[in-house]
Amino acid sequence: MKYFLSIGSNINAEKNIKLALSELGKIFINFYISSTHETESEGFEGDNFLNLVTSGETNLEFDELNKILKKIEDKSGRDRSAPKFSARTLDIDIVLQIDDDEVIFESDEIEKYKFVSDPLKEIL
Repeated sequence: MKYFLSIGSNINAEKNIKLALSELGKIFINFYISSTHETESEGFEGDNFLNLVTSGETNLEFDELNKILKKIEDKSGRDRSAPKFSARTLDIDIVLQIDDDEVIFESDEIEKYKFVSDPLKEIL
């Protein structure tokens, strides 16, 4: 199974993205990382975000992987009680899942946000 993940942070962004990449590197093989894109916060006023997309292969199912991603976010001190559009230590979302060249899952975030689509194009 091949996954593409969107990663973003605007609180201690470099440190938290480094944490995410380190943890994800333990889960995936053929692990690729886009360049980092700096984007303005959207839906609220706050520090700029650092965003990137990664891809890799794993035998984990979607729900299993998603649980692990939430644990990585928690490790960064993610506040789950904060509003949806707010500053965050780390946000990791599955944006694309492919199995044998067939798209299994595609997030609407790809079309909605350039901070997802632009780095995704780099590693597709």
